[in-house]
Amino acid sequence: MDIHFVKTPFSNNPSMNIYNGEIFYQPPNEDYITEKKRQLNLYDNDLYGETLEFQEKKLINEIFEKFNLKPKENLRDLSLLFQEDIAVMHQGKLQAISFCFPSGWIPSKALGEDFAFLHAPVADNEVLIKSSKKLTDYMCKHTIQRWVWNVTTIKELTNHPKTIRPTFNTIDELFFRVETQTSTPINSDTSMFFVNVEVVPLKKVWSSKILESVNSMSQNVLDYKNLNEIKKYLNSLKSY
Repeated sequence: MDIHFVKTPFSNNPSMNIYNGEIFYQPPNEDYITEKKRQLNLYDNDLYGETLEFQEKKLINEIFEKFNLKPKENLRDLSLLFQEDIAVMHQGKLQAISFCFPSGWIPSKALGEDFAFLHAPVADNEVLIKSSKKLTDYMCKHTIQRWVWNVTTIKELTNHPKTIRPTFNTIDELFFRVETQTSTPINSDTSMFFVNVEVVPLKKVWSSKILESVNSMSQNVLDYKNLNEIKKYLNSLKSY
C-alpha cells in the first residue's frame, strides 16, 4: 500500500486534489460485496437511506445514466454493485447514503444534513467546517480525491459504533485503516461520493512517516482517533 497521503504535520483541513483516474473499482472485489451484505443484515437501516427529495427528483436514474449501470430500485441495491461505500449530495445536502463500513457513526442519521453537520464531530474541524460549502460546490464541478487514515485495533472494514474495539499488546494487534474518498459530479447540483476502505496489518506499511504524523497530531485529534495509548506504544517501538 502506498502511504503518500500520510503527512507531517497532520491536518484535518480539506484537500481538493483533482483526480482523473477510475472512479470505482471494476469489477468489485467479491469479498467486499459479501461483507457489505453481512453488514446490511446486521445493521440494516443504520447504514442506508434516501430522502424524499432524492426519490422525487429521481436522482438515482441520473446515476444509472452517468455510469451506464443496470437500474436498481433503490440506493441500497445500487450500492451492492460497488465495493465502495456510496453517498449522494444534492444542493449541498446529503440525499442518499449506503455506508456499510462507517468510521464510528450512523450513516442514516445524517440524511438531509450538509457537510458542516457531517464534519461537526471531527477534531480540529474549524477550517473544514468553514470550507464545507465551497467543498460541496467544488464537488459538483470536479472529480476530486482525498484520504482519511488511522491506526486502530479494529481489523474489520466497519467501524460501526457497536463494533468492539479490542485492546492490544503488540504491533501484530494494530491495523492501518485508510478511506480513499472520491467524489464526482452527477449534474450541476449533484455529486456522488465513493469511499473505498482498506484495513491492513500495521507492520505491512510501518514507516517513520506514520510515527512522525501521529506525533504531530493535536490532543483533540488523538482523542478523536483513539490514538493516545497507540501513540505511546508506537514511540516505544524499535524500527521494523
